[in-house]
Amino acid sequence: MHSDRGLQATRPGVWQILSPYWRSSERWLAFALLGMMIGINLGSAWVNVESNRVTGAFTDALIAVDWQKIKPLFILSFVLGLGAMMMTWINVLGNQYLALRWRTWMTLRYVRRWTSTRAYYDIERDGSLSNIDQRIADDVNELIPATLNFFLSLVMVLINTVTYTALLWSLSGTLHFSLLGGQWSIPGYMVYAAYIAIILQVALSHWLGKSLIGLNMQQQNAEGDFRFLGVQVRENAEQIAFYQGGQREGDRLIQRFARVRAIALAVIVRGLKVSFGQSIFSHFLSPLPTLLALPQLLRGEITFGDMTRIHMAYGSLGATLSYFMQAYQGFTRWLALTNRLRDMEAALQAVENKPSALRRYEHDLPGFECRDLRLYAPDATPLTAITHWQVMPGERWLIRGASGVGKSTLLRACAGLWNWGAGEIVFARDRKIFFLPQKSYLPVGTLKAALCYPYNEAAFSDEACRQALITASLPGVVALLGSEDRWQHRLSGGEQQRVAIARVLLHQPDFLFLDEATSALDPQTETAVYQALIAGLPHTAIVSVAHHQALTAFHTHQLTLEAAAPPLRQAREETQHAVIKEGQRPENVLSS
Repeated sequence: MHSDRGLQATRPGVWQILSPYWRSSERWLAFALLGMMIGINLGSAWVNVESNRVTGAFTDALIAVDWQKIKPLFILSFVLGLGAMMMTWINVLGNQYLALRWRTWMTLRYVRRWTSTRAYYDIERDGSLSNIDQRIADDVNELIPATLNFFLSLVMVLINTVTYTALLWSLSGTLHFSLLGGQWSIPGYMVYAAYIAIILQVALSHWLGKSLIGLNMQQQNAEGDFRFLGVQVRENAEQIAFYQGGQREGDRLIQRFARVRAIALAVIVRGLKVSFGQSIFSHFLSPLPTLLALPQLLRGEITFGDMTRIHMAYGSLGATLSYFMQAYQGFTRWLALTNRLRDMEAALQAVENKPSALRRYEHDLPGFECRDLRLYAPDATPLTAITHWQVMPGERWLIRGASGVGKSTLLRACAGLWNWGAGEIVFARDRKIFFLPQKSYLPVGTLKAALCYPYNEAAFSDEACRQALITASLPGVVALLGSEDRWQHRLSGGEQQRVAIARVLLHQPDFLFLDEATSALDPQTETAVYQALIAGLPHTAIVSVAHHQALTAFHTHQLTLEAAAPPLRQAREETQHAVIKEGQRPENVLSS
């Protein structure tokens, strides 16, 4: 399981997550849509004020049974309601369309950063972040509409706060009362009452619900871990079945879900406390506007229609200000989402800016070279060191050494997948390089698509693909070339390795690195495969990591790796390293 704690210290600001879209090439359309929605909110505020006036006049006309006033006021009220409905509909449509465009842009940006810079490998290798796929797919999808709604709601709150404050101030008049032997007057007293009430409500909500921020983030992580384990069970179903490990995996899933349930229950309980506290507080304050306006009505200073308008204006201002209280739980979830995306941004930036003393670049050379190369484990433990190693086109190298000395690590370093080390790896410019691990990736789809990967299947003809499969000792799957399947589950380990060999024969790389790439084959098939590689790739430099002694005959050079000496002795030991000259045979071994 991954841990995100180390990223919290390097989290970028929320603005760094949300602002890039508003500086992108789509910014003008985005600002136009946002401006339209703000304009609609302004129009809605005017409609609400006008509706308040019409409602008061309509109430007085009903009491007076004045038909001449009732009819036009009824029609005007209907038109205002229709206009408010249309503006709401257009506002929702614009909001959803802008959210979709923003989500699309942000998702594509993160997908490119995740996949184009090998961040997908480094993050999983280092275990620096959990469930990055869930963050891109789910968290971005949830964050964008929530952010838009929060922003537009805040704009509407500001507009309505100013509007209803001014309206309630003008309607409520001045409260006159006697206290401590003196006469007191408070103009716009109902505005003060509304603000005091909502401040107390927000303070109560924060006191009851502040722990929801951490709980929501824990819930997102727990859901991702539970889903990840389920995917692991599905992807490794056969191996689990061989071990009869279904019950054990079920227990692990139940344990993971128990954490999901416990956190979800904690969120429910905490949310219930917040809602209950808000409801009780609101219930006790609900008669307040009526009680405050009643003295003026009884003294004849206002009409019943005026009292209705005061009650509506107080309710509208209270509803506007109570947004902060009502949105508190949603805000805690929004903050949890932004924190998860901030962690993801920090992880991506760490990968993109990760320094390394191991340099890999291209040069005008016919082959490739390793110069003063030192490789370390992530904990800085020395693995191996190579003073100079050169591989020329057409050469075939076999890398040997004890387990754990760094044979596979050397191949990862050549592929640019290993940052712990120092020295230089220089490749020929514009050369095609292929790395075949023990288990190669076969994407879901047609067998031809898996064979042509990472290129599009249209890059090679069907006949070329069929011939590659036959040459790789896989004539039995030629008929499946156009079939779609999950090939990593459909094919055996040996068949998957031969598909990878067929892929190499099809792509004709200049450099081929094999890391136990034929370990699942029987000796006869392995011999046939290497013979096919030698015959089909006469100008390709082949570097193999393997333990089978029989493979020595297929290689013209050997590189034997030895464990690196501790740092204080390393320089002295490196002087013992020799360099293989072009044309040496297997008995001439380079010891590193």
